[in-house]
Amino acid sequence: MTLSIPRMHATADATRLQDIQASLQNYSFSNTCEQTVLPQEVVENLIDGILILTEQKALVYANDCAKRILRQLNQSGTSISLIPREIWHICQTLIDSRHLFPNQYWLIESKVFVDSSVVFNVRARWLKLETLEQPCLLLSICDQYQYIKDVALEESQKFGLTSREKEIWLLHRANYTYKQVALELCITPNTVKKHMKNIYVKQKATFATQ
Repeated sequence: MTLSIPRMHATADATRLQDIQASLQNYSFSNTCEQTVLPQEVVENLIDGILILTEQKALVYANDCAKRILRQLNQSGTSISLIPREIWHICQTLIDSRHLFPNQYWLIESKVFVDSSVVFNVRARWLKLETLEQPCLLLSICDQYQYIKDVALEESQKFGLTSREKEIWLLHRANYTYKQVALELCITPNTVKKHMKNIYVKQKATFATQ
């Protein structure tokens, strides 16, 4: 099974990109050897950044989330057509693996640490398109800390945490130690421990009522 997407040319305009987006959103991906495990709702809800590239570094498709990530990684902060070196390095690894091991199917997973607060999880694999003779590279990119933040905020509301408890829980879910949390919030480690104890009590009470 292959995916039919209109061809991209250098002069492709916004309408052409919309056609590609529509093709992606109306397609159910399958888990087969030259395809990808990519649920349709990921594209529709823009949960992850989705990039499709050729081996020649040409951009075939990028959803809105991917465009924001490309702008963030590119020093200019504006270009989405320029593939960041960090991203292309991952793509090149996948390309080299295909050439070295033509009978194997690879999935490359990596993390790009932009700074202490921005970490992108990147998954790269091959995707076969009907309209292109050669398979393309499919990349799924998500902001690790943004995902953790969203989960922590949802849990904070679920557990009924106070504003201070919410701050501490967010840092805790981001793998901060008690000492690091204390330094970040200008409080003592003992205060962090007390708040965490209260959070666990509320968490336990929430789970007990479910």
